[in-house]
Amino acid sequence: MQKILNLPNVDKSRFERQLQAYLALVSHWNSITNLVSATNVDNLLTELTNQSLAPLLKEPLAENLQVLDIGSGAGFPAIPIKLARPDLAITLLEPRRKRCLFLRRVISELALDRIDVVQGRLEDFAYRKECALSFDLVMTRGTGSAPEQLPYVSRLVKPGGQCWFYKGSSAKREAKQLLATGVYPVRLSRLTTKLTLLIVTF
Repeated sequence: MQKILNLPNVDKSRFERQLQAYLALVSHWNSITNLVSATNVDNLLTELTNQSLAPLLKEPLAENLQVLDIGSGAGFPAIPIKLARPDLAITLLEPRRKRCLFLRRVISELALDRIDVVQGRLEDFAYRKECALSFDLVMTRGTGSAPEQLPYVSRLVKPGGQCWFYKGSSAKREAKQLLATGVYPVRLSRLTTKLTLLIVTF
């Protein structure tokens, strides 16, 4: 297994213990619900974990932020970030019932607090009155294009908040499309050779 990123100001013993328990749950449930697709699951999970955590090395987050993760799936990037930053209050938005069950199992077995699972779609969640301008940070990976999601995300993020879109080869193209609208500041932060963070500030 590859090495997990070394993060500053993290309780390493607690983090590593919880992370190993989480990855073991993903590996076990993967054989039941196909959470991730790979022949070498262990290496993939380590890569996904490192990619999830990479922004914490480049994009400082204040304490006790309200965070929304769209399309949480197996829990990347939100669960590794929660393990590294237990102060964050995180909502996991996931439309598929089986994956919601898995995420709730993770929260229960790891005894995590200030983290909830909501079964639903972004297109519906964004129009809940109680959710309007409720989040300091929204993040999402592998759930669709940033230009298509932005109108919904903009309803949820507080003024001054951000959205992190984890992107592969489409990062520059999608950033260019967003910049063309001239509505919100947009920038790119290179995380790895394969992954770039497209950041929109509201």
